[in-house]
Amino acid sequence: MKKTNYIYDLLLNFQANYYDFYEWNEEDNITHIRKIPSFKVSNKDFKNLKNKIIISKKFLDTILKKTQYFNKNNVKNIKYASLFSNGKDIIAIKFNKNGENKLISTLSIEEQDDIIEIIKHQKETPLEYKLIKKIKPFDFKTRFELENEHFIKKELSKIYSQKDYKKLNYIHLECFGTKEINIEKAIKRIKKEITKGNDNFYKIFNIFKITAQK
Repeated sequence: MKKTNYIYDLLLNFQANYYDFYEWNEEDNITHIRKIPSFKVSNKDFKNLKNKIIISKKFLDTILKKTQYFNKNNVKNIKYASLFSNGKDIIAIKFNKNGENKLISTLSIEEQDDIIEIIKHQKETPLEYKLIKKIKPFDFKTRFELENEHFIKKELSKIYSQKDYKKLNYIHLECFGTKEINIEKAIKRIKKEITKGNDNFYKIFNIFKITAQK
C-alpha cells in the first residue's frame, strides 16, 4: 500500500466558493488542522479540482478519516479531506460521501509557500474522477461583491413576492431616472445592472441595507 504523506498544523477556511486568503472574513469558521493527507497532482487534475467533480471511491477510501482537526480540547476527524498541489499552487478540499468536492480552501501565503515546497518533492498521484460541471470564473469579482450581489438578489425576490411596487419604483428612479410600472421588467433591468459592479450596484446595495435594518 502506498505511504500516505501528511501536512501538520495549518489553518483552513472551507467555503463553497474559491476565495483567496486575503478574502477570508473574521466571521469565517477557520479550522485548525492537526494533520491532513497531501497529494501532488498534474496541472490538468489540479485545474479540474476547482470545477465540480466526483472523485473515485478508491480515492475516498484512501483518505477516509485521515484528516484531524482541533476542536477545543479534543481532536476530531474530517471524514474526507485532503490537500492537493501541482507544485505551484495548493488547495484543500472536503468531499462528501458520494465523492463530490463540496468545500474548498486556500491557505495563507506563509503556509502555502512552505507546504508547496514539501509537496512538490512527492511523487505525482493520478486521480480518477468524473468532471460534472465547469465553474465559470467570477469575472474577477471580489468576495465582497459576490456576497452583496447575492444579498441584492434575495431582496429583489422579496420585493417581487411582496409586490412592493413603491420600493421598486424608488430604486428604479434612483438608478435610471425613470419609473418602471412593469415589475418584471424593472427587476430584470436591476438584476442586469448589479452584475456590472458600477455606481448603481452600490446605490442598490445601500438602499437595501438601510431598509433591511428598519
